[in-house]
Amino acid sequence: MRVPLIWLWRLLLCGFAVAYLSNGSLQLWIPPLVPFLAAAAVEAQFFLSGVRSSERGEVDRGPQPRDLAELGWVDGAEDEASPPPLQHSRHLRARLVQVAVVLALLSGLFFLDRSRPSWQKLPANERASTLAILDRNAARIAGHPAKVMCDTSGRRVGYVQDADGLAEVGGARMWLTPGICYRLAKVRHLTPTTELATGHAISVFAHEAWHLRGEAREALANCFAYQSGVQVGRELGLSAGTARRLMRQQLADNPADYADAPAYVVPSGCHRGGTFDLKLDGTHFP
Repeated sequence: MRVPLIWLWRLLLCGFAVAYLSNGSLQLWIPPLVPFLAAAAVEAQFFLSGVRSSERGEVDRGPQPRDLAELGWVDGAEDEASPPPLQHSRHLRARLVQVAVVLALLSGLFFLDRSRPSWQKLPANERASTLAILDRNAARIAGHPAKVMCDTSGRRVGYVQDADGLAEVGGARMWLTPGICYRLAKVRHLTPTTELATGHAISVFAHEAWHLRGEAREALANCFAYQSGVQVGRELGLSAGTARRLMRQQLADNPADYADAPAYVVPSGCHRGGTFDLKLDGTHFP
């Protein structure tokens, strides 16, 4: 069965809309109004072409021969058994409903994307101040100058790489997903529903900072991150008690969170007074 070209265009637009909403790079380079206008143009062309064809009398509103054959109508029975032709007004209403439904769905996606908070939508000064704090803390943990980058292109971290962060072991560069960067920027606006995400973002950052320091083992990078994360949280605006509570939760959840990745599970000596206690100060360890 031949698929009409207009429906192929609709499928392509739908696929593009899904890709656009899930890809930070596309959102960065293409304004959300562009796919919306493209969809609107396709629907307008679909509607107007049908109206023009109807006005010129080019449309047979009765069942088409190929449709009758597909549905099992025998030859010669069309005149006796075929349904009566559709009325022009009914045909027009059907097209209007189709156009309205598609545009309503795409409009909903457009406004949902516009309202969704993200790192890219933060004011430039807020992004700059957050990166300054992160650079300073990354350098403090690494023991040398460090640069933190929010990978909006998705080339280093993200869904494809299945990683929230990446760092050069012993190097100076760290990459974080825009989602982690956004959560770190909004640490001061902590709510009960964002505690786990915020704790995870802090631990991801501190984990990568320990890779910058030269620690290549994932389990130890996690153990040290939960300890250093207390100070990172305080630098980002949390109280000492809140930062410690978030890191305590990350440490407690570690075995379950990494059940499928045992290389990231903290070793048995990762506790206060244990083999891997950094002894940073009296209140640092979760």
